[in-house]
Amino acid sequence: MITVTNLEKNDILKIVELETMLLQETLGVEMLQAELHNQYAHFYCAKDGDEPIGYIGCWIIEGTCDMINFVVQKEYQRMGVGTKLFQEVLNQCLKEKATEILLEVRASNEQAISFYTKFGFKQIATRKEYYKNKEDACILRKDLYENLSN
Repeated sequence: MITVTNLEKNDILKIVELETMLLQETLGVEMLQAELHNQYAHFYCAKDGDEPIGYIGCWIIEGTCDMINFVVQKEYQRMGVGTKLFQEVLNQCLKEKATEILLEVRASNEQAISFYTKFGFKQIATRKEYYKNKEDACILRKDLYENLSN
């Protein structure tokens, strides 16, 4: 059974392994451990039993949610795991009255862009050569209250 919990220290090594395998880079053990004590950080881990299979992280500061990283093990993609993780971020945004979510995604990551578009994100800019391999990043934004005024 897939569960989503707050990221814990004993999940971090597996998360770093997943980031490295799927993103070709990682936030690293030290940063993830530091984020466990950051009042603005919210990191959630999806698990199959006790095994971490994905995570999502964000910072919520003064009404803006900045998504940091989001990864789901390949075998669990397209099974609703990403949606469960993303829902945790949305719930936290509502609790903290955030008005928008911002994130960067590799321009070549069509699967991720499709996922975000499904949730109402729109591209607002491009960061040239943003990633270590010089790939561009698409900056996406979701207005959390856009449909409430209509």
